[in-house]
Amino acid sequence: MKLYMHPASTTCRSVMQFIAEEKLDVEMVNVNIFTGEHYGDAYTRLNPNRLIPLLEDGDFRLTESASILRYLAEKTGSHAYPADPRARARVNERLD
Repeated sequence: MKLYMHPASTTCRSVMQFIAEEKLDVEMVNVNIFTGEHYGDAYTRLNPNRLIPLLEDGDFRLTESASILRYLAEKTGSHAYPADPRARARVNERLD
């Protein structure tokens, strides 16, 4: 998996923190938002809405930090995203 991100982006930080805490094998690809790299042709081909973060898992691409967090938590069975509907609703409330 690859996470296209920039460490100064607040929307990327929660995803980066989750990846670090869960010790996931995710390649971090720095997209320099200060130079406008996210508006370049190469990145636009990956993500037409030109935003970060972007998670790439094989041929599957996912944008929006909350969606990425939910996907990673479900994919890894993380305790951070509980199965109990009420507990999960509280997590979703904070993500949304």
